[in-house]
Amino acid sequence: MANQRSTSNPMLSVELISLFKHQLNACQLRPDELCLIITDTAFNPVVADACFGAAYELGAEAIKLVIPYGKPIPKKSLGAAMLDADLIVYPTTHTLHYSDEMREFLAKGGRTMMAVQPLHAMDRLRADTDVIRRAKTGAAYLQKADSIHMTSPHGTDLTMQITGRPALATYGVADEPGHLDFWGGGMVQTAQLEGTLEGTLVLNTGDLIFMLARYIENPVEILFKEGRIVEIKGNHLDAFMLRHYLNSFEDANALMAGHMAWGVDRRAEWLSQSIQYAEPGSSAADSESYFGNIQIEIGSNNDVAFQGKNRSRAHLGLCCLESSLTLDGLEIIKHGEFVPQDLQ
Repeated sequence: MANQRSTSNPMLSVELISLFKHQLNACQLRPDELCLIITDTAFNPVVADACFGAAYELGAEAIKLVIPYGKPIPKKSLGAAMLDADLIVYPTTHTLHYSDEMREFLAKGGRTMMAVQPLHAMDRLRADTDVIRRAKTGAAYLQKADSIHMTSPHGTDLTMQITGRPALATYGVADEPGHLDFWGGGMVQTAQLEGTLEGTLVLNTGDLIFMLARYIENPVEILFKEGRIVEIKGNHLDAFMLRHYLNSFEDANALMAGHMAWGVDRRAEWLSQSIQYAEPGSSAADSESYFGNIQIEIGSNNDVAFQGKNRSRAHLGLCCLESSLTLDGLEIIKHGEFVPQDLQ
């Protein structure tokens, strides 16, 4: 696109240090702690360098670890380095939140923040006390519930069971022992019990398949039975792309519902995946965090946070506007607006 520009000049890291100091402060990084920054040979180097400089300016120790992009992760050295750290920040193409090494690090009380969104999104969606409050309050509601019911004026009617699954407050910073978070995130999440999601999800005009950066033009009706997609109804391009993408994995688990979420960040931009920002890269964080939207994710939920059982290479988020949600019958969201006063 004509207005894109490169952001890989190493001098840019100097300008980003103040932004990273803001985020590391929110992560409660102390002068007596070690911040481990994990990146790879393909990721924009200015991100790791800015984090490195910010950690040192805050008086902490810092190590930058560069791992291969196209080869297996050197697990022996990576695991040892992670266990020495207090805070891990990972701007990398690798999904370390699925690794055993990350699971062990969090179990010992470590803190982790993934930093992979485009720089324009990380700047706009930097740590915010109001987002943190809404995410933690929403997770408290979710933790008490056993069932979720999602509806919409367009025909969505879904039920799912969540008894015993973690209620996750995602708010962009790793501020508590054992907490993993994603810079730019502002949502409440959980993995429903596999096999329990039942009913119909209708993607209406303007809803989003965010992994395909595809805004729905013609409504798509998706039928679930025992947690699995059994039919995708629609004769237009949206339904075709959804069917083709999920079938391309040749994996029955790719059709399983993985997790659900709702967004709590008023700063998030719904059209972020279609806007030609000056700095390249669309922002999935905007899509997932958009205030009042409800997401049903299809595919994997076996990462260290969700603690689900579905393993798949598929991970497809379906983000919906104007929907409603109840927890054990308690109204949380009505047509995209929060009902409880403490979530508004």
